[in-house]
Amino acid sequence: MMSVESPVVSGVGSELVCVCVYVVCVLVCGFGALGTLRIMGRGGTPSDTRLSSLSCLSAGVFLASCLLDIIPNFLTEMRETFIELGVTLRFPVPEFIMAVGFLFLLVLEQLILTLRDECERQHGQKEGREEKEVLLLYSPTFRPRPDPSLSPVRSSVLLLSLFLFSVFQGLSADVMRLRPDLLLRTSLVACSLVFLLAQSHMRRSVVSVCLAVLSSAFPLCLVLRHTHTHIPLRLARSTLQGLSVGSFTYVIFMDVMPRVTSANEHRIAKVTLILTGFSLLTAALLLRT
Repeated sequence: MMSVESPVVSGVGSELVCVCVYVVCVLVCGFGALGTLRIMGRGGTPSDTRLSSLSCLSAGVFLASCLLDIIPNFLTEMRETFIELGVTLRFPVPEFIMAVGFLFLLVLEQLILTLRDECERQHGQKEGREEKEVLLLYSPTFRPRPDPSLSPVRSSVLLLSLFLFSVFQGLSADVMRLRPDLLLRTSLVACSLVFLLAQSHMRRSVVSVCLAVLSSAFPLCLVLRHTHTHIPLRLARSTLQGLSVGSFTYVIFMDVMPRVTSANEHRIAKVTLILTGFSLLTAALLLRT
């Protein structure tokens, strides 16, 4: 009896150690990035130039994560699921699910904007806002920025997508073990998330909660790995993953990239920083091969 249970206990123990390492990695890197911002700000807020540079690096990391990691992993997982079901696809179902996630967030965002404009119109505030915008358009120092009122929605979607991807990535692996490439990717994503949330002017307490939520993906993955998974459950899981991937893609291309490239100065420097972040995540992915 002991000889049968010992390998199981040993396997669970090793996976528990791996989970603890990944959780510590997220928290250390995330709070380390928060500490860096505090040092840069000297008790206040960091300068716009430095925070903009860090945000460009983060945008490059998330761009590479989206194009080279999250989307390819989802497509592979979805096609393997259909192969197990014995279904031959004559329609791009995985891509369609991603498109639904993308369009769902687009529609939701436009509905929120419509409701907000209607409320402002009822309170007589829209005219004053439009007059201010006209004055700003003729100001030489005006710089277009994304609407800050939607940043909590987009930030929540970004966090949820990263959370789900971490869970699904662990579930799709045969054995949960320590991988240098995954540790490096986890570190880069945690730091990048902190820098982007800081650019959205979120409180440190909120950013800390986001880090705790992201780190909780690994314990949740360990729990789900030891539950019995049927193929229909895997299909539902892949569908949910596709919706989150589509939403993640929307946030990256409709919010993160326009946000870091909207300013008129230092364009070459910003592109260089984006490419640097892209290269860092690409190098982490190359460690897997």
